[in-house]
Amino acid sequence: MSKRKFIVFSILKTWLISTLISFVLLILFVNTTREVREVPRNCDMSGLVYGFTIFWILFLSILSVSSLLSLLKPFHGKIQTAICWFLLPVTASAFSFFTITDGKIGGEEVVVFLIMNLPWLAFWMFYYYRFNIRFNITNC
Repeated sequence: MSKRKFIVFSILKTWLISTLISFVLLILFVNTTREVREVPRNCDMSGLVYGFTIFWILFLSILSVSSLLSLLKPFHGKIQTAICWFLLPVTASAFSFFTITDGKIGGEEVVVFLIMNLPWLAFWMFYYYRFNIRFNITNC
């Protein structure tokens, strides 16, 4: 398999698996933090977090297309390759965390942030490690 196909399949597999894992974790989180009310609310906004999670993981996967830059000759070093694979997604994650929380960091915000980002980042790091092993990336 070529490097390009490996990266594209890694992006797709990371997106699919992390979306499924994030959904399972979100379902568990929403069920455990659900408020018990005697009168049910007419407008339940809990579904909003699911839609936001889908689009967020899709956005991270689109940003990870920058990993294709590691195919170019100037980006063949370990540090340059790591920057291509992680700079945009990690920067976007950090920026979104501070933007969404408005400086008020609470327990629920941190948990939702980890549920949305940690599965994606873990699988992406796994494929980055496999990329380095499979194609034996060394400093040029």
